[in-house]
Amino acid sequence: MALPLPKFLKPQPDGLEGRDPEFIRRMLPRLWLGTSVYFRPEVNGFENVPDEPVLFVGNHSGGANIPDTWVFTLAYHTYFTVEGRPLAGLGHKIIAMTPLVGDFARKFGMVTAGNDQADELFANGASVMVYPGGDVEALRPWRDRNKIVFDGRKGFLRLAHRNNVKIVPVVATGGQDTFFVINDGRSTAKFLKLDKLLRLKTLPLSISFPWGLLPGDLPHVPLPAKIRIQVLPPIDLRELFGDDPDWDRAYDYVTSLMQMELSRLATRSVMPVLG
Repeated sequence: MALPLPKFLKPQPDGLEGRDPEFIRRMLPRLWLGTSVYFRPEVNGFENVPDEPVLFVGNHSGGANIPDTWVFTLAYHTYFTVEGRPLAGLGHKIIAMTPLVGDFARKFGMVTAGNDQADELFANGASVMVYPGGDVEALRPWRDRNKIVFDGRKGFLRLAHRNNVKIVPVVATGGQDTFFVINDGRSTAKFLKLDKLLRLKTLPLSISFPWGLLPGDLPHVPLPAKIRIQVLPPIDLRELFGDDPDWDRAYDYVTSLMQMELSRLATRSVMPVLG
């Protein structure tokens, strides 16, 4: 007779039904304390978030560990409380399929990325977090750490426009100082057909602890880099670009605003890692 799995090991359903407010409430103080000591985060601008479902659009750093994502998630629940508007992050299916990690993330509201899933989240009153740059941005070379790299992806614009929700840009620095990417390995990933097999467009050469020099990126011990996050005022695509937007113009507008803020935040960093 098989023994029942402990509750924390049981697979979590996808979608808002997988979000566990009691788990978030229990874990939030200790995770925020540990994060505050390790990454010394500065998170500002939540007062810019309107009291309605929005699409948070962020730049992505830190490779497989995505430390800025966790900092934002913890800060959101600290500011708006667990009882506030649910936050759901759209994540790669690889994260969702990873044992323990995937279930932990789903308890905090992560949902496997997809248009139907996002539409349902908005219909249920949740706010959604997306990182259009995905692995291309999270694994960009260290020299490009202060660049927005969405790789021309415009799906987030159509998502916000279709659901008539505002875009709230979230800009972060420091995540790409938690490890070091020498090159993004896009040609290698294409040669190995990782883009078709795993929807991965990069296979970087990176330096991390404890792996040292490594082709690719495995979960690693992040360096204690200082993370700064700024939440910008909302963008109403319909108000700015109408019912039939020029998507290229809208893309340039959003990414330019984010790049200006990222460059501003970067000027506050005196030394890598130390901040």
